[in-house]
Amino acid sequence: MFAMRYKYIKKGEIVIDTYLNFDNELEIYKDTFNLTDQFIAILDNQMSIKVANKAMLDLIHDEAVNIYDTPYWELPLWSHSIELQNRIMFSIESIYLGEEVKFEATYPDINDNIKNVEVTIKPVYSDDGDIIALVAMGYDTTSAKEAEKKFYTTQKQLATFFEMGVDGFLISNLEKPVNISTLDPDESFIIAYNEETIVNYNSAVNDILELNAENLCLGSLFKKADVDFDTIKKHWFSMIKNGYVRFMIKFQSKRRHTKYVEFTMVPVIEQNMYSGSYSTIKDITLDKQNEERLFLMANFDYLTGVCNRRYFIDSVNDVLKNNTNPMCMVMFDIDHFKSVNDNYGHDTGDIVLRTVSNTINTSISSDGLFARMGGEEFAAIIYKDMDETIKIIENVLSDIRKLNINVDNSILKTSISAGITKIKPGESFDHFLKRADSALYEAKRNGRDRYSIQ
Repeated sequence: MFAMRYKYIKKGEIVIDTYLNFDNELEIYKDTFNLTDQFIAILDNQMSIKVANKAMLDLIHDEAVNIYDTPYWELPLWSHSIELQNRIMFSIESIYLGEEVKFEATYPDINDNIKNVEVTIKPVYSDDGDIIALVAMGYDTTSAKEAEKKFYTTQKQLATFFEMGVDGFLISNLEKPVNISTLDPDESFIIAYNEETIVNYNSAVNDILELNAENLCLGSLFKKADVDFDTIKKHWFSMIKNGYVRFMIKFQSKRRHTKYVEFTMVPVIEQNMYSGSYSTIKDITLDKQNEERLFLMANFDYLTGVCNRRYFIDSVNDVLKNNTNPMCMVMFDIDHFKSVNDNYGHDTGDIVLRTVSNTINTSISSDGLFARMGGEEFAAIIYKDMDETIKIIENVLSDIRKLNINVDNSILKTSISAGITKIKPGESFDHFLKRADSALYEAKRNGRDRYSIQ
């Protein structure tokens, strides 16, 4: 039976009320749910929708759609953005770490007008501390977004929606404005850096930056991220020149993970007198983490952790465009690898692939770029001439021979063969790849555990 600790909802928080059994007692609370304009949905611990209030159902405005038992990320509201669906789906990881998840999105209303919504998903705990349900609460933030567009005009307009969004807003002020048309630019910046002070901000600023922004000067705002003086100076000059600047900082959060924050700053200038700036601050950590996750999935081999064939080819071609130094191409193949799979099983084969791959990658280190091309075949570009490359490959073969791979309390030995070729100026990737591949098979024909050169 699906049961949870019911929590009545006030904007911005959840307070424990009483024990609620969905099957029998939720009807009592439906009227209360339906009186609010918030878009409320109760989800199970797999994010499937179990209960939705009237505002949520009206938001869908499609009677043919049955949203119950549908994963929250598959709602028609989010179907226009695969990126948003993925973000909601991945957010369950954060929720199970005890975090609440917030995101913003757009949706078409019944008249096809584009509206904005801000959604918070919070965990609901049992008496034992287990997450047994989730509460998704949405707010129509269309008016706030429209107000945000006018943010850059006056401080008065900004104050009307300071606390409405998930982003941070702040205003910094220079008590004695400087004339940027007559004063030396470097001197103008130093005055702003040391004397421009934050005079107004919302609570999200402190939450995102994990500091107390009250009365901070402009220079102190970035100390947590160790942004150097020259970088801040470059951003400030860009803001003055272009009318705004957008940049990213990163720092270690209190939870000891990397936090990414995007700043957008707009100067306040009247008759060449600079008197401060408006800033928006956005936590883009989840976006960066998803970008990094997708980058790794697209460009690195899931089993060995080294780059894959596509990334390797693209990287080599990029290196060749801007490099006239001698370089060599090397192909590797694990000797008798099929017999490892046949005799010990594919799990052992995977261990051999990871161990050999890690050993070669470590041996080559910064002298080249190493990749898994597929199966038991690997490749490397070495940023050295042929003599130096041969020394590196001899060390690689020696390191592989020394490996003792522990399999079911026994030691498995292995070896590799390698084919080396010099990359000629202006030569295409396919040409020197075929030559290295031919050299590799020559080494295998000559007895394996050796290299050959073509």
